[in-house]
Amino acid sequence: MSLISQIGAATSLGRRFSYCLVPYYVNASSALNFGSRASVTKVDAVMTTLVPSLVESFYTVALESVEINNSTFTIPPDRSHLIVDSGTSMTYLHQGLLDQMVEEVNQTIKLLQVSSTGRILPLCYDATVMTEESILEKMIPDVKLVMGGGAVVTLKARNTFVQVDQSTVCMAVLTVGDQSPFAILGSVAQQNMHVVYDLDKRTVTFAAADRTTAYPSPPASL
Repeated sequence: MSLISQIGAATSLGRRFSYCLVPYYVNASSALNFGSRASVTKVDAVMTTLVPSLVESFYTVALESVEINNSTFTIPPDRSHLIVDSGTSMTYLHQGLLDQMVEEVNQTIKLLQVSSTGRILPLCYDATVMTEESILEKMIPDVKLVMGGGAVVTLKARNTFVQVDQSTVCMAVLTVGDQSPFAILGSVAQQNMHVVYDLDKRTVTFAAADRTTAYPSPPASL
């Protein structure tokens, strides 16, 4: 039995919890709440339904499509399972979807494309010419995840790209194996986001948050 189920069975808190992850460059702890404290009241919060998972301990939602700029990439039903996992850093998507996303993003960002260390990450740029971090962030398009029930989770620049060295930024997405029945939404994608799980109602709620205001961003990182 999971910790959340044990808490729900032994207390009046129910099987409800939430977290809000600080950005990876911030030296601070993220918040974890239970019961009535695990709630979000923001008007831009979106809710989707948990779907049956192939592994009981995974919290899984249905990813129906991805939108970047004016392009929409539809997910086949047999590959729509998306695990929301705060314990995995990178996001993992199926090759076909990732290839389409890389092509669309690369058409938007007008920087010199370079290879990542070990050629692992799919899309990297030389960012040495960018004198201000905010300019680079504005060049990176939003990635919108359309989930079951019409919930749209918007990933900003800091959710989709990471700085791998002083001069290189890369898309923080890798591929899952062709035979994998699910994809993974990792912790980088969930930074500055309030995520609420209600296991009794079988829902997950996402709301944008800003955990950087108390922690100034280092000038060279993205």
